[in-house]
Amino acid sequence: VVIETIAAYFARLNQEDYDGMAELFAADGVMFPPFEEPVVGPVAIAQYLKVEAVGMRAYPKTQQALEWSSPEPVQTMLVRGQVQLPLFSVNVAWDFGVDDKGNIQFVRVDLLASLEELVGLRQLRG
Repeated sequence: VVIETIAAYFARLNQEDYDGMAELFAADGVMFPPFEEPVVGPVAIAQYLKVEAVGMRAYPKTQQALEWSSPEPVQTMLVRGQVQLPLFSVNVAWDFGVDDKGNIQFVRVDLLASLEELVGLRQLRG
């Protein structure tokens, strides 16, 4: 279930199906984007993605299952890859928490870049 949910996340992101992607989250699911405040709930996540993710393509390359956490049965999965945007690409790590029903409880998105690269990204974004 976890692998299928994560595959659907990336497929919907790359298709710019942000409503469909947000539906993968639990009602109180949280997205932790880089440099931003957490975004809570499918409606807020879809709205965020419609502004921030347009033209973004994600290319996951590796994944590593981590331990189930308690008290809730949540499988954590670390995925590494690249994100391509119109002006640049960057290495990224996604830390997913998916429950036993296939709902994303959280995803943390971390940019894997040097300080110089991060400063350049901030300048590009304005």
